[in-house]
Amino acid sequence: MKKILLLAVFLFPAFAFAEDNYINGVEEPQWKDFAPPAFADVQEPKGVGKFNDTTVYWYKRRVEFESGIEICREKSLTEEKVACYQKLKVKQYAKNSNYNARLEAIDNEKRMPQEMQDPTTNMLPIGGAIGNFMRYQPNEFR
Repeated sequence: MKKILLLAVFLFPAFAFAEDNYINGVEEPQWKDFAPPAFADVQEPKGVGKFNDTTVYWYKRRVEFESGIEICREKSLTEEKVACYQKLKVKQYAKNSNYNARLEAIDNEKRMPQEMQDPTTNMLPIGGAIGNFMRYQPNEFR
């Protein structure tokens, strides 16, 4: 009995200070699970610039996410809340994959070979292809 009481004394504070993501028994999605760490606590940006455009994007997403959370909190039935939260999570994951795909496309565009960027300065790939074509003609005797 003393062991159980002692265990309860040590575990109770751990549960009392645990982060509360549950509202009425339903786990609520958190913004930090969808946003990059740099934009987890994003505030309304001021000014103009490249980095500010990214901040504006994540700020708008956060506002949209929080309004979605408020809509889900208004649901009275637990099943409806769970479905609403699940729909919100799916929407955020889709937006994250679209965002990552755009970043990857921009990165691939930047890593394009020099020959593909300005064909007037270097004709090496075409010359190499012609040289290889002439080297291996069909019906050639060796």
